[in-house]
Amino acid sequence: MDGDVQVLTAEDEARTGLSGADLRDARDSGSLVRVRYGAYADADGWAALDADGRYRALVVAASRRMRDAVFSHASAAALWRLPRLGAWPQGVEVLVGASSTVRSSRGVVRHRTARPPAVALRDGVRVTAAARTVLDLARRDRFAAALVAADHALRTGVATPDELRCESEAAGGEPGVRRARRVVAEARAEAESPGESLSRARMIELGVPRPVLQHELRDGDGLVARVDFWWADLGLVGEFDGRLKYRTDGVADRRAVEERLWAEKQREDRVRALGRRVVRWTWADALDANHLATRLTTAGLRPAR
Repeated sequence: MDGDVQVLTAEDEARTGLSGADLRDARDSGSLVRVRYGAYADADGWAALDADGRYRALVVAASRRMRDAVFSHASAAALWRLPRLGAWPQGVEVLVGASSTVRSSRGVVRHRTARPPAVALRDGVRVTAAARTVLDLARRDRFAAALVAADHALRTGVATPDELRCESEAAGGEPGVRRARRVVAEARAEAESPGESLSRARMIELGVPRPVLQHELRDGDGLVARVDFWWADLGLVGEFDGRLKYRTDGVADRRAVEERLWAEKQREDRVRALGRRVVRWTWADALDANHLATRLTTAGLRPAR
């Protein structure tokens, strides 16, 4: 698992030489942490993980006790590295047959389905194929959250537009399918970050004119900038400013940030020299639909009548 931590269980004793008692002793000493019942990870490695990595470890840990299960929804999304708005669930999610009598239990949500999914192997775990994962999320989650996942799946190539369309058609009249089909219709590989996808979802919900994505602006010297959003009739450029790229750790990082900020200022000056206006916004704006609406309407964008 790229950048993740190895999950250890008593079932790995033949490979690791560590019994269940050894693992518990290591947990008590502080060298291991418990990820889930019977599953442990190196304490230092765990401390270095972000929320995404910790949830992936939880899914991997659960799969050691549920080897035939097909993990779905958020659990599959985590292993496909699909970005998520908000916190990950406390437990894992799996699919079961429509006639299954096994109910959800503590830490495991079981979703009944009459439609057997295509299955892929990710990090050694059986998960729903990426297109099915996106559809399952889109049938359940809010539009913005689902579009962030769908755009990322297309951008990284783990799903194609045709695969998403096929999954949405196969879903028939399942609950939430109309919402899911809207996500499929709006998904674009051109959105280059979760923040851009979230911003685009807000624009769709607000009903403002649709922008061109990743538009190239040129002058007599060649390429000036490839901008996130472009409204030609208004001569307006929209830029999502993630800010995370400006975090620093030491003098070298601060110098790099200063150089990047200066380069971006020069870039924006060249864009404005073309007679284009620029509106910028941050994560805080994109997460609050009202904030983003204010910035966009102030720039001249109005919902279509």
